[in-house]
Amino acid sequence: MARVLLAHNYHLPLDPREARAGKPYPPLGTLVSAAMAERAGHDLAVYDPMFTPSVETFASSLDGHRPERVAILADPHAVAQKMCLTSMRDAAFTMIRLAKERGATVLVAGPDTSDRPEMYQSAGADVVVVGEHDTPLLAWLDGAPLAGILPRTPVMTNLEALPFPAWDRVDMPAYAQRWRAKHGAWEVNVSTARGCPYRCNWCAKPTWGRTYHVRPAEHVVAEVRALVSRHGVDQIWFTDDIFGIKPSWLAAYRKCIGDTPVPYRCLTRVDLLQDAAYVADLAASGCREVWVGVESGAQHVLDAMDKDCTVEEMRRASGLLRDHGIRRGFFLQLGYPGETVQDVLATARLIRELGPEEIGITVSYPLPGTPFHDRVKDQLRATNWEAAMDNEVLFASEYPQAFYDAARELIRSEHALIRFEPDVSRAGARRAAGAMYHLCRWPLQRAKLAIHARRHA
Repeated sequence: MARVLLAHNYHLPLDPREARAGKPYPPLGTLVSAAMAERAGHDLAVYDPMFTPSVETFASSLDGHRPERVAILADPHAVAQKMCLTSMRDAAFTMIRLAKERGATVLVAGPDTSDRPEMYQSAGADVVVVGEHDTPLLAWLDGAPLAGILPRTPVMTNLEALPFPAWDRVDMPAYAQRWRAKHGAWEVNVSTARGCPYRCNWCAKPTWGRTYHVRPAEHVVAEVRALVSRHGVDQIWFTDDIFGIKPSWLAAYRKCIGDTPVPYRCLTRVDLLQDAAYVADLAASGCREVWVGVESGAQHVLDAMDKDCTVEEMRRASGLLRDHGIRRGFFLQLGYPGETVQDVLATARLIRELGPEEIGITVSYPLPGTPFHDRVKDQLRATNWEAAMDNEVLFASEYPQAFYDAARELIRSEHALIRFEPDVSRAGARRAAGAMYHLCRWPLQRAKLAIHARRHA
């Protein structure tokens, strides 16, 4: 069999915001593929450039392994990869060039590859996979004469057949060291399901489309327990677009994990958090933090997004999570077409009312394949962000960039002030200083919004 090198193109030093956050995750999709290739008997190596500052160092790995086949697999589970950043696209192009210069045959796959396959073919890739890559990758490694841009193949439905990721193929202690130095605990990513069945019209689904398949709860628990016992992991980040859609699955996970649950964080929807018994299962199964897509405090904006949830459901979900001791993280989105300054202020009021522990704010980001992108594609000024959460408005929006910058800072100030609690510790002193900073900035940001609103009127 041919010598194989599997790699991904995400270089954390090229993504400054994520580098500052200090939360690197192993390349889950690449490591599952490595485990599948191992199981099929292939002679392979894995190149993980997560902490590598220069893309050109890929040449050393190529020269050391001398692979005949190189697969560059952007992780479809990673949020930063699903953003299709131009910095990582350029990294992939360089990696393709370096591999081709050494005579290797190159296959590429991932969210950006699925969105813009012609670009990757033009960059020199021999095989460009659109959609899920598992089946065509194994066929290619087995010698199937694949070439060019491959059409989508049916997604895998039996996820129990997937092996655990090949964690030993990356430097797990390096991930642990960075996490613990920054946050005091090490969190590793685990996927329980693939896909999302919901229809939010700004949400890109380049890999699995609008499908949803889930692993058996006992299979997930076995992986979680293995991470703890073999690698000393402290907590889990469930990477699913939506975790625990079926209450029966969550109940099964709670039963399988038993009386010593491993702490975890996850993403879900507010309309799934309306039943107190379900939220109780989350808490009992180890859930310590839930992130939900609140997006906006204005119902007409949510309706325009096809969110299929209400502001009242947000209030109930927030209350149930708080009552069960689960931290709340709210994703907020600014600049969706039709949003006004009053809608921004409604979002700020909702944050003030509900007081989530964490917030994340972005401007609306049109990605190919979404109804939102189709709506604004004739107004695009650019197509992608350079790095994660650049928050650059890419289309002709209702207000200028400065308005959205002020709106973001206003909401951050609201959140910092409502979450402030007196604390005599060193960390408490830093938070107090931060609260004073935001208290001083709040009137300025509010004034900026008012000025832009008058100009717009």
